[in-house]
Amino acid sequence: MRKLIYIIAIGLGSAVHGYGQEIIPFPDLAIQHDHWADETIDDENYALYTADYQKALIRLDEEIELTRQEMERASNQSSSQTLKKKKEALIKKRAALLEEAELVEDLNKFY
Repeated sequence: MRKLIYIIAIGLGSAVHGYGQEIIPFPDLAIQHDHWADETIDDENYALYTADYQKALIRLDEEIELTRQEMERASNQSSSQTLKKKKEALIKKRAALLEEAELVEDLNKFY
């Protein structure tokens, strides 16, 4: 009878212990990866690019800022619309220049 009680006690103990284990899932690293992909180059830091691209991007940023200031001072609607279109064109030009600079940087890594 003691052996039976001993076997039941050990069986219940191992069953409770088996169900009581905490399972820790592997952390989702995709969220952190997206964060780093977005934050590698901020809007004002062009240090990863060559000097020519740095100068061109800084010049474009200055033009965009001047256009924004002119938009704030514009009194009539037509000049405001013209300045808005100019700013959008400058932003597109900046985006294209950033893509080109990133491609050149990637090519420089291989050579």
